[in-house]
Amino acid sequence: MKNVRIIPALPKKNKKLKVAAYCRVSTSGPEQLRSLEIQIKTYTKMIKNHPYWIFAGVFYDIESGLRRSGRTGLDKMLKKAAKGKIDYILTKSISRVSRDTLRF
Repeated sequence: MKNVRIIPALPKKNKKLKVAAYCRVSTSGPEQLRSLEIQIKTYTKMIKNHPYWIFAGVFYDIESGLRRSGRTGLDKMLKKAAKGKIDYILTKSISRVSRDTLRF
């Protein structure tokens, strides 16, 4: 009888994703600023503790979701993503990015 040697396939390497987060509050009131601080800390910890994610930053703005102008954090994040430096973006809600996603 012939000896059969089974050579298992090598598992594909899990490519780590470059992950960023976007946070936004609409006013600079104390409660809103506290919420922003909590969001930033939470996303930073979440991304850094995930075994297959590389921290690509947490971007934020203190601006209304109705206006696109003045959202420097969003602009920086989108430029970084366009350069391939971000693979995946986390946000609490799509309304954090824009209230009018059809016009975005």
